[in-house]
Amino acid sequence: MKKFKIDSSAAEQRLDRYLAKLLPKAKSGEIQRWIRTKKVKVNGVKCQPNYRLLLDDQVWLFLPDMVIDDYQSSRTALSPDDDYLKIVYEDDDILIVNKPVGLLTHPDKTEYKNTLATRVQHYLKAAITPTFRPASVNRLDKNTSGLVLFGKRYESLKRYNAKMRAGQIKKIYSAICSGELSQSLSLKAHIVKQAATNKVFIVDRPTDESKQIYTEVAPLDTANGYSKVKVFLHTGRTHQIRVSLAHLGYPIVGDVKYGGIKLKGITTQLLHAETLIIDDRQFSDKSQVLETFWLRLKG
Repeated sequence: MKKFKIDSSAAEQRLDRYLAKLLPKAKSGEIQRWIRTKKVKVNGVKCQPNYRLLLDDQVWLFLPDMVIDDYQSSRTALSPDDDYLKIVYEDDDILIVNKPVGLLTHPDKTEYKNTLATRVQHYLKAAITPTFRPASVNRLDKNTSGLVLFGKRYESLKRYNAKMRAGQIKKIYSAICSGELSQSLSLKAHIVKQAATNKVFIVDRPTDESKQIYTEVAPLDTANGYSKVKVFLHTGRTHQIRVSLAHLGYPIVGDVKYGGIKLKGITTQLLHAETLIIDDRQFSDKSQVLETFWLRLKG
């Protein structure tokens, strides 16, 4: 039998969701059964799965210590094969890193160990608790580089997630496109995602499955039939920039999925999340891949 005191990183969570984080190897059905059969109590009293934990509550687990330890065993930080991080900014609340091309932001069914999230959690392993891991506020596609914001504490993660949902965190991207863009453009439209191809499409009118997008594009420079542009996101949808630029007639170089041309030496789309604006603070880091390509293009 073990007792766990609720700190600020776990307060306000549902009891069943807290247990799922505390015991990551436990199945949902097991957790529900333990609560139902009084294997789990809060302050010595049986509670419902949806009970909201309060600061300084004590969760009692009436299970053998060996069982509890086994169910908790995967909560420690993984050690990725490569733990390199390009840190752009760090304070007590947040960490901003520049994600390289080819690295997943989060684990998925194809890769669990070597991701940006596992690198950050390895770096911030001292911040991991039984129910909290540093996590990202925004995400990028595997083959898009750029700035990703992580919350280092539960309270800061919650606060910055709220800012992101409220549109209070601005994201500016840089890209290199086919065609010479001479003036700023914008696109308000609706997109639908085709799961089988992992591709999104712009539709003529909204549907139950569609999501609204709003994208603005501004030219920075042109040369030899190409444009270097800045992209301002007012919504954050999957592949939004890629499909927007393709629809406007300026597909991103290297983005074959959305009509971009493939050039020698370019293995992925030339798209980079360059800037995050949070309140009155601006964080930026350029892509050396894009900058080098553009200098060579201009000769």
